[in-house]
Amino acid sequence: MIANCKKYLELLYKSRSKPLLDQKELVADISRRGFLRQIIDITLFGAMAHTCCALPSEYSKFLPDLGDSDRANLSPSDANFLGQQIISDISAQGDMLQDYDFSDYINNLGDNLVSYSPLSMQAFNFYGLKGKEINAFALPGGYICIYNGLVYTAQSEAELASVVSHEIGHIVQHHIFRNIAIYNRNQWLSLAGILAGALLAPINPGAAIIAANGGQGLAVQNILSFSRDFEREADRVGQGIMYNADFDPHAMPQFFARMAEVNRFNNNEALAFLQTHPVNSERISEAQERANQLPVKMRADSLSFLIIREKCRTRQLGPSSALNFYQQAIKTKRYNNINTQYYGIAFAYLGNNNPIATLAYLHKITDSHLINHPAYFSLKALAYSASKSFSEARRVYEQGLSAYPDYKGLWIGQVDMEIRAKELKQAAKYLLGLAQQYPNDLDIWSRTAYIYADSNLNNPYRYYYALGNQLYIRNDYKGALEKYKLAINVAKKNDSDTLDDIISSKIIDLQERIKFNARYGG
Repeated sequence: MIANCKKYLELLYKSRSKPLLDQKELVADISRRGFLRQIIDITLFGAMAHTCCALPSEYSKFLPDLGDSDRANLSPSDANFLGQQIISDISAQGDMLQDYDFSDYINNLGDNLVSYSPLSMQAFNFYGLKGKEINAFALPGGYICIYNGLVYTAQSEAELASVVSHEIGHIVQHHIFRNIAIYNRNQWLSLAGILAGALLAPINPGAAIIAANGGQGLAVQNILSFSRDFEREADRVGQGIMYNADFDPHAMPQFFARMAEVNRFNNNEALAFLQTHPVNSERISEAQERANQLPVKMRADSLSFLIIREKCRTRQLGPSSALNFYQQAIKTKRYNNINTQYYGIAFAYLGNNNPIATLAYLHKITDSHLINHPAYFSLKALAYSASKSFSEARRVYEQGLSAYPDYKGLWIGQVDMEIRAKELKQAAKYLLGLAQQYPNDLDIWSRTAYIYADSNLNNPYRYYYALGNQLYIRNDYKGALEKYKLAINVAKKNDSDTLDDIISSKIIDLQERIKFNARYGG
C-alpha cells in the first residue's frame, strides 16, 4: 500500500507539466485502484506539515489520516471544557505536583515540542502529577499530565521528549475525540469527574470505576483505552515532532524497549506505562525503523532537565533514601555532573528539614549556569526562609526576580516567605499586583483568601471575593456565585468602588454558565 501510494504520488508530481486531460485520466485511474483517499490524506498532511511544523519528507509515507471527520460531533470548545473539567477534578483531589520548577520546565519543553506539530497555534497545558507511576496521559483540549515517576525514570531528555511527543500525537490525531464521538454531549460531560478518577487509579486506570459503575465504567475504559492503531499513529506523529525539535528519534524505541524489559524482571515498575501504552515488538521495531531512516540528531540534555530529574528522584525515593543515594554516588563518583548532584542532595536535605545542610551544599556548586538558574535561586531562598533568615531570603528572591521576573517559583515563593515571616501587609501588596498580572492563577487567590482570613487583615469582602475566584477557576460555578454574593453583602465602602462592578459582571456570567450546564447535564 505504501509503495503504491509513493508511486502514484510521484506520477502525480510529474504529471503537472502534462495536458489537463492526461492529469484527469491519471486521477481517475488512481481512484479506480482505491488509492485516492490515502494520497489525499498524505498530501493534505504534507501541506499542513510544511506550514506548521516542517516535518521531514522521510515521514510523509508513515502518516495516517488526521481524523478530522471523526470529531464532527465535538467542537474545540467542547474539548477544552472537558479537558479543563478533568484537570480541575484532578487538582481538587490533591494529585497535582506543587513544584513550580517542574511546571515551568515541563511547559517549556512541551511548548517547544508543540511548536513543531500541526497544532502549533493551539494552546497546550502541561501538568505534573505526584504519583510514582511511570506514565503520562493526554486529555481533550491540549491538556497533558506527566507523572513524577516518568521524569525520574527517563535516562535522557530525549526519552522524556519521546513520551511527551507521543501524548501530543494523541491530541494531533484527535484520538480522544474519536473514542468519545459516540457519546452525546450530555453523556460525556457527566463523565468528566469519573474520567479524572479513572486516570488516577494506580497501575490499572479505570479498574475501580468499572467495578463500581458497571456499564458506565465500561464506557470510561473505552474512552481511555487507545487501540493499537491509535498508539502507532501517536508514535509516528510524536517521533516526527521530537525529530524536528532536534531530539534523537532513537530515544522512543529505546524507552519502549526498556519499559518492556523492566516489566519482565521488576514486578510493576513499568506496568502503569505499559497498561495505558501497550508496547509490543512490532511497535518497537517500527519506531526503530523510522529512526534509522533519519540523520542522527544528538540534542544534549538541558540543565533544566538535569535539575528537575534530581528533584523527581528525591520525591520518588523519599528524602532519607535520596540522601543515601547521593552520598553513595558522590563517594564512588558515579555521576555525570557533580553540580547537579550537589543540587539534588541540597533539595533532599530541605525535604529532610535541614535547611542549613541545604545551603551548605548549594554553596558547593561551582557551575555559573546552575548558580544563575531560577531553580537555584528558588531553593536557596526557600532554605533561608525555612531557617527564618528572612532578610537573606528577601535578598535572594529580589536577585532572582531581577533576572527572571515572570518565574512563578520565585514570585509565589516571595509571597509565601512574607506569609511565613507574618508580614501579611507586604504579602497582600505582592498578591494585589500579581492578581492583576495573572487573574486566573489559582495559587494567587488561595493565598489571598488565606491572608484576608487572618485576624490582622480581617477583610471578609476580599476574603469572599478570593474564595469566589478560586471556585470560578475550578469551574464550581454555583459555589463561586454564592461567595460573590456574600462579598457584595459585606462590601465595605473603600472597596466597593473598585470591585463591585467586577463582581456584578461575574455574577451575570456565572448565572449564564449555570443555566448552560443545567441544559447539558453539567
